[in-house]
Amino acid sequence: MRAGAPLEAARVAAVVLHGRDQDPGYMVEHLIGRLDVPDVAYVLPTAAGRSWYPDRYYAPRAANEPWLGHALAACEAAVDTVLAAGLPLDRLVLAGFSQGACLLADFVAGQPRGYGGAALLTGALIGEKPEAPPPLRGLPVTMVSSRYDEWVAIEHVRATARAFEAAGARVELTVLDDREHRIAPEAVAGVRALLEQAAR
Repeated sequence: MRAGAPLEAARVAAVVLHGRDQDPGYMVEHLIGRLDVPDVAYVLPTAAGRSWYPDRYYAPRAANEPWLGHALAACEAAVDTVLAAGLPLDRLVLAGFSQGACLLADFVAGQPRGYGGAALLTGALIGEKPEAPPPLRGLPVTMVSSRYDEWVAIEHVRATARAFEAAGARVELTVLDDREHRIAPEAVAGVRALLEQAAR
């Protein structure tokens, strides 16, 4: 799904990943529609059956294959779509919510390139014992989650933040007291800041 400006006319692009039991329309309503950043092209991959992989993010990777591999390939195809339109990597922001944020964390750790930024909104690295990411060379990473979230444990979010920082990313972690599993205003503000930074 596409939203926002046409890729060929955009100053910056964003690949946006929805969560489990959601679709791109959810991200348009709950994230993109609240950003109010001009000249951004949004590319939104769609998970088959409204789920990127069947098990929980902390399950052994084998429990989520081959679906996880297909999901990562969908992320790569979305990035390739942006690059084929002529936008450079540093004008591409990646954002995901919940299961989409976990997928995004795994994608960034496996494809450490010079993106304009990554927003992990209630997400953590995938796997029973995630491997340390390779060098991330100053990648701006915004992470927003609640200490009470029932789907993504805050200790896993903090561990992901530490792993990304150790790999050289510039991580900004915001921990909320929100009781609702949602894209909070602080998460919207974090994505907005990444887009505005990439557009400059």
